[in-house]
Amino acid sequence: MTNEGSETLSRVRETSYFAVLLATLIAIRPWRKPDCVLLLPWPHVIALCWCALSLTWALEPGVGLRRLVLTAIVLWSLFALTRQLGLTRSVAIVRVMLIALLVVNYVAVLAYPAIGIDRSLEPGLTNTWRGIMSQKNFAGITCAMTVLLFAFDAASIRLPLRITAIAAAGVFLFFTDSSTSIGMCIAALALGLLLTWRMTRAGALRILNPNWAWLLLGIIAALFAHMALNPSVYLNQLADPGGFTGRTQIWSALVRAYAYRPWLGIGYGSFWDLGPEGPITAYAIGWVTTVSQGHNGYLDMLAQVGAPGTLILLFAVLVWPIQRLLGGIDHPVRVLGATMLFFCLGHNFTESSLFDRDALGQVFLLFATALLWMAPPARSDADASATRSAAEKARRPT
Repeated sequence: MTNEGSETLSRVRETSYFAVLLATLIAIRPWRKPDCVLLLPWPHVIALCWCALSLTWALEPGVGLRRLVLTAIVLWSLFALTRQLGLTRSVAIVRVMLIALLVVNYVAVLAYPAIGIDRSLEPGLTNTWRGIMSQKNFAGITCAMTVLLFAFDAASIRLPLRITAIAAAGVFLFFTDSSTSIGMCIAALALGLLLTWRMTRAGALRILNPNWAWLLLGIIAALFAHMALNPSVYLNQLADPGGFTGRTQIWSALVRAYAYRPWLGIGYGSFWDLGPEGPITAYAIGWVTTVSQGHNGYLDMLAQVGAPGTLILLFAVLVWPIQRLLGGIDHPVRVLGATMLFFCLGHNFTESSLFDRDALGQVFLLFATALLWMAPPARSDADASATRSAAEKARRPT
């Protein structure tokens, strides 16, 4: 229930994640098979390595290292636990935790409105529902994820329970007034319905050639290059200081920082929350220098690790998962993983969570990636068609 970081809370947080890491190591039993700890997908390993390399030129390498260690612990633990538990149990556990959180949030709003409803006078936050979360945007993303987790890959849950969970989460999401989460949840639901329809026709077969995902990365790379060469074009578009509830002022500072060091960036974890002499003061003035994130994960990464590093990160969380998705996955979690991935990537346009420690958006993005990583690929078009035909024949009455 606080946005203010304290030394004590930081120590508790760090200690807790090391405990999670230790528990995960015990669970996977590396003494039986030592190479089981080498489980991270290679794109994520390269992304972590680039972030580590950026610490050599970072303005605050010590701070950046602590933040990178936490990011690595969260990433490794999440992938290890998802693999250890399996797809079905992992999704079930997350569903239970989100429902428990939703219940507690409703109790806070209805029984303790002084806590559950934001009474601050800050624009956009007044009278919004937050439950026990520190603000509406955090409550919004958890509610949206609850909707998606009960909308897709939930055939084993009784329909009345699914509808109740979706409705309860949807109502709370509406009263959070979290515009990004509401919009992205609706868009993700539409994508999920489209993919579900497509899966009924193609089954586990591939949707498109996976190499099409490279085209998306190429477009993004061209955009990054143009921004570095002609930042004034983007700064003019962000000239309105009140646009996106003031976010344009933050984005303008990030564009300036990126244009100043487009290849290397400032260094991972070395841009925000560094006190009155932090690098943000070179690119902005006033209240912008006091915020703790850029409210755009892509611009944040551009400023921190430069264009090459950001493209590496995007390959890990965008291109590689999409290749898995398009190439064919023989598991119903395919649609759920796609909708969660889509939501989190879209959410990063107004909130920063990309490769940012234990930020909610980062955790759910990694979980979606882990689901697509764990799901078995379709064997081949012919094999998948034969399997589907056999299943249809088995369902026919004799």
